[in-house]
Amino acid sequence: MKAFGPLILVGALSLAACDQKTGSTTVTTNAATGEVTESRSGEGSPAANLQPGKWEIRTQVSDLKMANMPKGVSANPPAQTNSVCVTPEQAAKGPAELLKGAGSDCTINSSNFAGGKVESDLTCKMPGDMTMKSKTTGTFTATSFTTDQQMEMTGAHPMSQKIHIEGRRIGDCDTAQ
Repeated sequence: MKAFGPLILVGALSLAACDQKTGSTTVTTNAATGEVTESRSGEGSPAANLQPGKWEIRTQVSDLKMANMPKGVSANPPAQTNSVCVTPEQAAKGPAELLKGAGSDCTINSSNFAGGKVESDLTCKMPGDMTMKSKTTGTFTATSFTTDQQMEMTGAHPMSQKIHIEGRRIGDCDTAQ
C-alpha cells in the first residue's frame, strides 16, 4: 500500500541510525541532476552499533488518519512482521546512507542514539510536493530495539499515524541471501 511507503523509510532509519552521534544531518537530492549532498553539524558521543545478522522486525501502525481514506483501510491495521538480513557493511552505515537511497530530500533535525536510548526528529521532502515529519523515541541494545514514532505527512495527500516498531536479532543471515 502506497500510504505505508514512508513507514519503511522511518523504520529502517531507526535501525540504521543506532551508530550515529548526536547532531544534525541533511541529505539533499537534486531532482534535476540526481546529485546527492550531505552536511553534518553537532557533536556527540558514539553509540553502540547494532549487530549484523538476521533481524525480525514487527511494525504496528495505529491511529492512521488520511484524507479520503480508502474503504477497507483500518485506522489500526494488523501488525506486520518481517525478517531482514543486516550485513556488516549495512550495520556500519549511518542514516545518511540510507536516506541517499530513498530518493527524498531529508533532514535529520536532531538525533541522539546513546546510552541505550533513541530520540530523533526527521523531515523529508517527498515526491508530489509532500513533506513527512517524524519524531521517534525508544530504546536499543546491540541485539534489539523498540521505537515509538509519530509521523505526519502534509501536502497533496495528508496523513498521520503512530508507529510502534520492535526489532530483535534472531541469528545469522541465511547463506542463500
